[in-house]
Amino acid sequence: MDVQAAVNLSKLLSAGLCMGLGAIGAALGEGYTAGKANEAISIRPEKGGDIAKAMLVGQAMAETSAIFALVIAILLLFLDVSGAPLLKAFALIGSGICMGLGAFGPGIGGGFPAAECCVGISRQPAVTGKLITNMLIGSAVDQTPAIFAMVISLVLMFVNLKGVPFHPAWAALLSSGLSTGLASIGPGIGAGIPAGKSCEGIARNPEIAATLTRVMLIGQAVSQSTAIYAMVISLVLIFVVI
Repeated sequence: MDVQAAVNLSKLLSAGLCMGLGAIGAALGEGYTAGKANEAISIRPEKGGDIAKAMLVGQAMAETSAIFALVIAILLLFLDVSGAPLLKAFALIGSGICMGLGAFGPGIGGGFPAAECCVGISRQPAVTGKLITNMLIGSAVDQTPAIFAMVISLVLMFVNLKGVPFHPAWAALLSSGLSTGLASIGPGIGAGIPAGKSCEGIARNPEIAATLTRVMLIGQAVSQSTAIYAMVISLVLIFVVI
């Protein structure tokens, strides 16, 4: 197999891994939301329309990370790798793994606030607006690790590798993708937990909605710090080690 064929194969493999892994988390998060929405409608059938709308909005937020994975997968499929060195193959595989794993945690985590928002509407229909607002904020923050993963994936995809020695650059490129990709799983799920509990808290005690949202954001920010560490290491591996 020549170098050009190897690089072409790597981008196809990378695109498949990216989308395949990236779809798992979002599907689980969306399914969890749908399950809780059905539970909520059974409690308060007359609010079925509002609950269904909240479910769809929440599922759309949870699917954000999978959309990022779709974008990266499409870019990989149509990327021009003519004349690229063999090292490019490792960069592309690292890119796909990074975004695929990076979408996993946020997809699952995004289902928690959406699910609790649906249940909350069945408990406290009067604060539907507050619940949906809190859900949107919590779900948006929860997608941060997926954004980090997309950034590193794009850097790996388009980094200039001309004149770079094969060893140890191939390991640095793969490790860069694994660093941010794997590190996105914990923060993605972890940030979804306080977002979900915040929605549950608002349904229990609407008067302290502002306090709950504030504490949610603080907790999410702390849980996201580990994803930032991983992104820093990924950038060091790309721009310092190689």
